[in-house]
Amino acid sequence: MWEPWEGGYEVNRDPLYIEALLKEVKEAAYWVIFVSGTFRSGPTLLLHITDEQLIFDYPRPWLPGLASARVIYRDASNIEHFFRVEIIRESKKDKYIYTTKPKAVYRLERRMYYRVPTPPGSKASFKWREEELLGEVRDISAGGLAIIKPNQKVPEREILTEGRLDLLLSATRRFGSIEIPKAEVVRCQNSPDGVLLGIKFHINDKNREEIIRYVIQREIEMRKAKSRE
Repeated sequence: MWEPWEGGYEVNRDPLYIEALLKEVKEAAYWVIFVSGTFRSGPTLLLHITDEQLIFDYPRPWLPGLASARVIYRDASNIEHFFRVEIIRESKKDKYIYTTKPKAVYRLERRMYYRVPTPPGSKASFKWREEELLGEVRDISAGGLAIIKPNQKVPEREILTEGRLDLLLSATRRFGSIEIPKAEVVRCQNSPDGVLLGIKFHINDKNREEIIRYVIQREIEMRKAKSRE
């Protein structure tokens, strides 16, 4: 999802990942600034996200007539991100700035993990041949997961249904449950931790967005833990 770019940045062009990041900016109330040439706006907030637009609080100072800009912010782990937008219109009366939605998001620090490890206690359950498959989630990405110590050794290419993931963000913080309607076993092997199953998701965009949101929040938790070391 994240790919090397230039100047030490990496880029993500996945529309669902971008949507999840925008929701995080809004819900976490990250301060953002608009930058264009030598102009830098005052800090402001992303207030609303529609299908076609982003709506920001009117910053001060602001440069009237600005056509496009980079929107820069730092996340909870102080990692710098930016994305490019076009200014659709500005309203001093409503105190809003209306922009297009970005087609890519850039961040300064490279991702530490494509597939994030999950804390102990994260569980998975699936239905397999009218039986229940249970296991511990070892790691997860938007495309699949690995579970260890399953209660059954399922062969490769077997289809799993009615999946449910109960995921933790940390040892004491629960993310919640994610439904996985269909998945496929693509790997079955022995590991130092016991039998390991590699599972590929067959899911729709809504399910995938939920997993992406987990991956983002889990990365934040890992960075927080690393900063405390």
